[in-house]
Amino acid sequence: MKYKNVIATGLIAATLFGATNPTHAQTKHFNDVPQGHWSEESIYYLADKDVINGYGNGNFGFGDKVTRGQVSAIISKYYGLQDDNYYGKNFSDIKGHMFESNIKAVVHAGFMSGDNTDKFRPDDTLTRYEMAVILQKAFGLEVKGNMPFSDIPRGHWATDYIRALYSNGITSGVGQNQYGGQYSVTREQFAKFMYNSIFIHGKEDKSSELINLAKSLGFVDRDVEYGTLGYNLHGNKADAMSDIITIFPYGDGGGYWNTIISIKSRESAINEPLKALFNQLLPTKGAYLYSIVNNPNLPKTRQTFELDGREVQVDNTYKLSVSFGKVKK
Repeated sequence: MKYKNVIATGLIAATLFGATNPTHAQTKHFNDVPQGHWSEESIYYLADKDVINGYGNGNFGFGDKVTRGQVSAIISKYYGLQDDNYYGKNFSDIKGHMFESNIKAVVHAGFMSGDNTDKFRPDDTLTRYEMAVILQKAFGLEVKGNMPFSDIPRGHWATDYIRALYSNGITSGVGQNQYGGQYSVTREQFAKFMYNSIFIHGKEDKSSELINLAKSLGFVDRDVEYGTLGYNLHGNKADAMSDIITIFPYGDGGGYWNTIISIKSRESAINEPLKALFNQLLPTKGAYLYSIVNNPNLPKTRQTFELDGREVQVDNTYKLSVSFGKVKK
């Protein structure tokens, strides 16, 4: 699932993005975001999550074109991706770039790629073609129907990605049955498109967030249909039998449990992945849950806890597993 223009100005390239420290009430204000604009809610939602910030002078950069480097930062911060010294692809134009680590993280996660040479082009502006690919990959959007656009060349590399965006109601094109894939995307437009992707079902889909965090930690796909992921000490070439952690991000398939994590080993290698997963699922009680699970004298029984507004069951009767109920409103 994969990636593409005019060089950004120095001001745009110097855009600052915050660290991930999610909040939910609007705490920021930008002088240049018009009140009541169709992108206002999207901008402030992402800003309050510290996923996207302005230029540091009180302005968001409303109307400015967004760069590929900036988008790599937005996506990686939203999912909490880390580059983990990943060097699977050596781009000649990112060393020392302010978004170098973000670029490595999103490339590692499979959300973005470079061109057909050795370049990522971090300062090129994002096109609507590229936007479709990135959002489809980042949010796992399915194609649910056809599209009416007449300006997409037959066999174009972005066709199915655009179809996914359109059939999920994320974009309707630029008018007159035109998608306008060659046009650049502005900062407020990207905020709106991303917001639409996040809330595609009317509420934020946390399962994709968990899946992408897991992949950044080294988990690999085991069953794509059910979203099952496995973690082992031998990389993605090892089979599922060697997995020491298995994640079922959709739990029991729509039943009571929202997410299930099966732990098959007490090796120290599970410690950091488990901490990260628990902190993602339980914003304030992740460390507490880890202390329970990591107890060498954990009783061979089933225990239920109420943590961060959701029921959590630690089952050590046979094989250790942790099940997370839906977040209560």
